Amino acid sequence: MANVRIVLVQPESPGNVGAAARAIANTGLAGLDLVQPCDWRTVEAWRMAWRAEDILEQTRVFESLEEAISGAVYTAGLAGRQGTRVEPISARQLATEVAGLEQDDPVALVFGCESKGLSEKELLCCQRRVRIPSHPAQPSLNLAQAVMVTSYEVFLASGTSPEPMPRERAEVADTERAFGALRDAMLEIGFLPVENPEARFVEWREIFGRAGLSPREVKLILALARRIKGAIRAARRSQNTEP
Repeated sequence: MANVRIVLVQPESPGNVGAAARAIANTGLAGLDLVQPCDWRTVEAWRMAWRAEDILEQTRVFESLEEAISGAVYTAGLAGRQGTRVEPISARQLATEVAGLEQDDPVALVFGCESKGLSEKELLCCQRRVRIPSHPAQPSLNLAQAVMVTSYEVFLASGTSPEPMPRERAEVADTERAFGALRDAMLEIGFLPVENPEARFVEWREIFGRAGLSPREVKLILALARRIKGAIRAARRSQNTEP
């Protein structure tokens, strides 16, 4: 199984933190990361983490989501709402993709706080958007329940998937640098609108997130972006020197 960690962004309930730790222990995932959490080191958290106290003891705390997922090669954000341009995948499809990764590949499954979920900015940090379908009369899942459902799907898929083909994946920080360069190049040639270009670029993020870029592919994107910018600058210089 890949090295799958659960990331909770600004969790508000110590009980949910403890229950998430128990879900991680139930399904054999790697561990728990918290971003700007509540005061979670309480009796309630330890009570909900019954027989998963070691997960709580080894929990890592970060100041930002970017820090929490910086070493991952696959990131997915869980959100209840539909995307405006990108159709979210199911937790089962997510699990299939994770099962196809190499053993010990770092994976981050990101969940938002209980009252607001993940913001659009936080979802943009993730390569894949995931939605757990539920009955329309009660579409919202409890945070710990969402962690359990997702972790269980990953657990099941890890035991049934074929042996993955070896493939090195780039870290999130490197892919973000490539995305930024490509987005800027697209702006230069007028492919993206000046106003809110990220809203249109999100579809390109989805394409590359689905593919899972290798370090070499990241370098190719950076080289393409540089070549586009170079061509634009050369064209502008040519226009300025014409009589």
